[in-house]
Amino acid sequence: MSTIDGKKITSALIEVANVIEANKDHLCALDSEVGDGDHGVSMTIGMRTARKALRELLSPTPAAAFQAVSDAYADEVGAASGVLYETAFAAAAKVAAGKMALDTVADWAGIYAAMGDEMQRIGKAELGDKTLLDAWLPAAQAMHEAASVGASLPTALKGATAAAWEGVEKTRNLVPKRGRAARLGERARGHQDAGATSAWLIIKTLEAALV
Repeated sequence: MSTIDGKKITSALIEVANVIEANKDHLCALDSEVGDGDHGVSMTIGMRTARKALRELLSPTPAAAFQAVSDAYADEVGAASGVLYETAFAAAAKVAAGKMALDTVADWAGIYAAMGDEMQRIGKAELGDKTLLDAWLPAAQAMHEAASVGASLPTALKGATAAAWEGVEKTRNLVPKRGRAARLGERARGHQDAGATSAWLIIKTLEAALV
């Protein structure tokens, strides 16, 4: 496995942007079932701007790559997902500050945990509230557990992706407690959460692009 330096992380995040844009219509369709139907558009706006900024980084460090995504969401996305990912990627940048590479499970466990904690702090949501945290928090927990048992990074990232998808599937039977979807109450049960789905796409793409 090659070193996961700033250049590789930049490339991975560009691929994340590509995947989110490729799934724009799917994310909007999921969101239209219980929300405004614009989640895919909002995420794509942020990721397009992030992709442009990432491509302009000359000698990227891991922290600079994460901060570029944070800044893109801060500048371009006014939806709820904007502030969540702005602060999440800024938290990732803080964890990565001063590091030239993120090669260990502990590195990525720290990244996933910091991002999840910040999104939880900003969004005031909990696991089971039918939000993106239903994918992100299980992924972060899986990474933490992998680090504690000395798993390899590919195994840890694969486990995080699986945990995130399990969380996505659980959202179908949950009643939303945050955002506009909360007003639907029981009528929202049976629908997969768009935010959790986009979070899983990010986690899945990082797994594929990093190792």
